[in-house]
Amino acid sequence: MSWNEWVYLLFGLFLGLSLGLGGRWWLDKSKRSLTANNANDPTLEQKPLTADRNEILALQSQLQQSQIAYQLAREMCQFKAGFLTRTAHELRSPLNSLIGLHQLILSDLCDDPAEERTFIAQAHQSALKLMNLMDRVIDVSRLEHGRSPLEIQPVNLAGLLTDVYNSTYLIAANRNLRLQLSLPETETYVLADPRWLRQVAIDLLDICLTQMQEGNILVSTNSDLATNEMAICIDAELPHRILSDSIDVSQSDRISPLEIKDFTFSPGMILLLTQTLLDLMHCRLEILSMPNSISIDEENESYTRLQLMIPLVTLEPETVSEATEN
Repeated sequence: MSWNEWVYLLFGLFLGLSLGLGGRWWLDKSKRSLTANNANDPTLEQKPLTADRNEILALQSQLQQSQIAYQLAREMCQFKAGFLTRTAHELRSPLNSLIGLHQLILSDLCDDPAEERTFIAQAHQSALKLMNLMDRVIDVSRLEHGRSPLEIQPVNLAGLLTDVYNSTYLIAANRNLRLQLSLPETETYVLADPRWLRQVAIDLLDICLTQMQEGNILVSTNSDLATNEMAICIDAELPHRILSDSIDVSQSDRISPLEIKDFTFSPGMILLLTQTLLDLMHCRLEILSMPNSISIDEENESYTRLQLMIPLVTLEPETVSEATEN
């Protein structure tokens, strides 16, 4: 090879090496620059992180809703089981009395025809009482299943409480109990079924009247603007434990049919029926133990408050006149 050819060869090698090294350096620099830009761009990292976070929050919300639904279903099952147990227990007493009286007659244990007719009359009364108790349970069951729809409407609270007072004050007076009524200062309307709200108030008052031997019962109202509810408060001088009596099914089997003269629901059963009605009307019942301020007897340090929480409703003047006419 001549000198010129060696020069051209060396020049070509140098040029090739320069281009190769320069291209590699440029590619490395471009990669480093792209990596640095990606590291400085928060959106490229936040996008997958934000998506994962939203998915986690959605799963947590679904899990919480499932837990709430499970808890509500569990409480409802417990309530239904307690309701059925209580109902069966309440119906056993008149049924046992009815069976026992018939057994006395069929076994020829009556002294004379007059006593036999007396037992037949008592059995008939037991059957009527049993039918009355069953009718009350059936009425609530029909409401619960929608077969007898509720008539939810604005109800004048003062008028309803006055009606309840007029229906119960004589019973209280005959038992030497003092029943007092404090009406709301302004015209107030609540949203409920007037028939069943009246029945609930009378039933709760009846619990107090049947469990008290002496003392005062105060019926008053109190508004809660935070929850837009009106409270009907029944304050009675009776122990809180009376309203949480236990079920003793075996006790009804030991009662002689001749000892049973009256069959009424126990306070626990009335409270179960009342709670069912209130739930259907989107109301609720609260049982509170309060410091005593209605009794002159210093030995009674506290009293029981039965508190009905009912939704408040504001009416236009035209609607108020229509509700008053109805």
